[in-house]
Amino acid sequence: MSAETQMERKIIDFLRQNGKSIALTIAKEIGLDKSTVNRHLYNLQRSNQVFNSNEKPPVWDLMEKTNGIKQTVKTPEQKSLTTTAETCEEKHVRDLLKSGGLKACQIAKDLGQPRKTVNKQLYSMMQTGKVKKCEISSLWLLEGEESNESHSQESDHRLGSVAGLSQSFDVITKLGEGGFGCVFKVKHKFDGKIYAVKKVVLTGEADSEVKALARLDHPNIVRYITCWPDSESCTSNQDRNQVSNTSGSSSCGVTFDRAGCEERNDEDDEDDDDDDDVSDVTSRMESLGSTAELASAAGPSGNLDPLNHRMYLFIQMEFCEGGTLTTWIRARNRMNKQRIAVEIHKIFYEIVSGVEYIHSNSLIHRDLKPDNILFGMDGKVKIGDFGLVAAQTNHSGGPIERTKRRGTLQYMSPEQENKRNYDEKTDIFPLGLIWFEMLWKLSTGMERAELLKDLRNQRFPEGFCDSYPTENKFIEKMLSFAPEDRPPAKDIKEKLEKFFSLDEDLLSQKTI
Repeated sequence: MSAETQMERKIIDFLRQNGKSIALTIAKEIGLDKSTVNRHLYNLQRSNQVFNSNEKPPVWDLMEKTNGIKQTVKTPEQKSLTTTAETCEEKHVRDLLKSGGLKACQIAKDLGQPRKTVNKQLYSMMQTGKVKKCEISSLWLLEGEESNESHSQESDHRLGSVAGLSQSFDVITKLGEGGFGCVFKVKHKFDGKIYAVKKVVLTGEADSEVKALARLDHPNIVRYITCWPDSESCTSNQDRNQVSNTSGSSSCGVTFDRAGCEERNDEDDEDDDDDDDVSDVTSRMESLGSTAELASAAGPSGNLDPLNHRMYLFIQMEFCEGGTLTTWIRARNRMNKQRIAVEIHKIFYEIVSGVEYIHSNSLIHRDLKPDNILFGMDGKVKIGDFGLVAAQTNHSGGPIERTKRRGTLQYMSPEQENKRNYDEKTDIFPLGLIWFEMLWKLSTGMERAELLKDLRNQRFPEGFCDSYPTENKFIEKMLSFAPEDRPPAKDIKEKLEKFFSLDEDLLSQKTI
């Protein structure tokens, strides 16, 4: 039993023996501080084990006690009907998944039901161990069945079978795939080391990503190794599925899977003017000039005429063995590991340090989220996925006309969603959301989606301010609607050092 579970069990036992009580009384009796007890009480409330009154301070009691509160008692017939209805819905879902993994949107379409209803059903079934969600592809599968994706990865990506990689690398597995490309875990045939390789369509955006990565050298940013182009014939269906094998450098790739419900949004088809300005910022890097020329020739879709070849860029980077912040958060939401405030503040400090460095290099990340924050073998934070990186200003220091709604909708700032002019303060907004997710337990995906919406409007869950008063004040400022009201990354870093005593000895300790 984890320490978190033990503390919550103590609270439940106290309420069972002593009846309704306020948090301060419970804290004194079981030997914990009030803020810790408050946090656990609200966790228990979300799991329907306790409830509180509308008094101030709130009075807490167990849900199993009625205390005069009217409760709806179902008759055996009503219970039977409810169970039958739930079983019927589950049967429909299970029947669909028998033929293989499906995304929630496809299940909703096949059942003729709203996506929200189907998502709720799927997460309910996942909690009872009936279905599972594939981390890489977001496919839902019956529990106990293997993902078709894992079989296809073994058959389609056997060691050394991916063109553009086979001369120097053995491909171990595909780490993730999305609309922007795919990421492979590879082993170098000569130095024997493990790397991550990202394969993306060669456009101006890909060129900007490489140039930004090549000039960023920081312990909290994924380390870039090298890159090279390759081409794929698009003249037949068979050719679309195989990359033609051309000679290239002895390295490759990048990083990150797009696990979870978020997907990048690219509704606006207009070219993003930011790409040219990143090139201006990095124009001194002559060694990458040929990549820019290829990107320009390939055009926005990556096609090269008249040969009708699609150009790809392979980017080789360090492989982050510690997984993503998404996985870290999920482990604590599911109570596999407990939340420790000192550890959370240390991790967040490293994230902010990486963002401060990005901003000091006149760049904006534009897609900060838990999926894009990784951990190295030593537990250090590594910020990755610079696919949407942009310059802060144009070459003359003026504002840039940007494309709206580029990034991940759940995390992007209001101005990134709705305006064409914004600066590095757009990265501060998602930092506030990320810090909250690290601190607060979210039991289901639906609860998380609803809370993130509330936070965008400065609505915090009940109990958060009591449990985390200092963090609450910081996060409120970071989530300010007006960018000018948000603190810069440098100020956030300094305040973390001041308020949470993050000295060098603590920061040098291993995180995970």
